Formats: sequence, C-alpha cells, structure tokens
Amino acid sequence: LPLTMVLDASSRGRRLMGESSGRTCGRMLTLSARRAAVGANYAMPMTSSRRASIAGLFGVLGIILLATLSPTPVDAGRGAWVDAVLVVLHRVGVPGAFGYRELEMSANVAMFVPLGALLALVLVPGWCWFGYVIVPLLSAGIELGQWLFLSRRDGAVSDIVTNTIGGWIGLSLVIVVLRFRSRKPRR
Repeated sequence: LPLTMVLDASSRGRRLMGESSGRTCGRMLTLSARRAAVGANYAMPMTSSRRASIAGLFGVLGIILLATLSPTPVDAGRGAWVDAVLVVLHRVGVPGAFGYRELEMSANVAMFVPLGALLALVLVPGWCWFGYVIVPLLSAGIELGQWLFLSRRDGAVSDIVTNTIGGWIGLSLVIVVLRFRSRKPRR
C-alpha cells in the first residue's frame, strides 16, 4: 500500500471505523500509514470516553501536584495514622520489615498508576510510547521543584524511580488491555 495514497473522506471514515473499502486489498491501514495517507493533522475523534479520560488525567495530575508540591509533606502530623496502617498491614501478613519507607515507596507507585493509565487512554494510538518518556520527566520535574523551592520537602532519586515505576505499570496495563480487546473478534 503506497503511503502517498490520498483517501477521500468517506473511505477514510470507514477505515478509521474498521470497515474496508476494498482499496487496501482487504487489509486495514496501520495507524502510521493512516497518518501518512491523511496527513500529519490526524486527530483522534473526541468521544465522550476520550473527554472523560482527558478530564480524569487533569484531575489525577492536579491531585499529584497538590500532594507533591505542597509546602509540607502529606504525612506531616499523621505519624499515629501511619503507625496504625503499618500495624494493620503487619496483622494481615505483611512482613514486619515493611516499615515507613516501604509504605512511602508503595504509595508513590500507587499514586502514579492512575496517571500512567489515563495517559495511555489519552495519547493517540501508536504514540503511547511517549508516555514512557513523559512519566519520568514529570516525576523528575516534581522532585526538582521540591528540592529547589520547598525547604520542608526533599526531592529524592528513589521517588523518581518509584513514581516512574507506578506510571509505567499504569501505561503498560492499559496498553495490554487495549491490544487484547482490539484482537478479540467482534460479533
């Protein structure tokens, strides 16, 4: 299939919706071929689920920025609450070696999972790999901001790593689910 092929509006719409017009010899165009064929201005249709994903992404990002860039740490003055959570975790079988630092690292991972998942839903198919770049850059920017501007907070490389792991888990889960769903035959 030549990438320079010019598609008329009706055949482009059918191909994007999963129907074939016969011009592709029975094969669907890949996203990169679609982009090349219809021009670089390809944009995903703005569906209600896409709008909800974008709103969710901004909501989660706002919560993350509030939690990480507030002048005082989120757990400041909550030592008794943190101790109570650790006691409950130890009672249900979490090893006694699991302490405050491990709880904080787990919270960092958990905080970024929804961000990665929503990022995968918002990015144009074929560009989800860009999320694997965005997440560590965002995390590094947050930690740098803490280190430079917030005297009661400390930016740490370990936080960048755990935040990135969480974001990458969210991205990967959604990418795998979307690929699995796209391969299931439709009835």
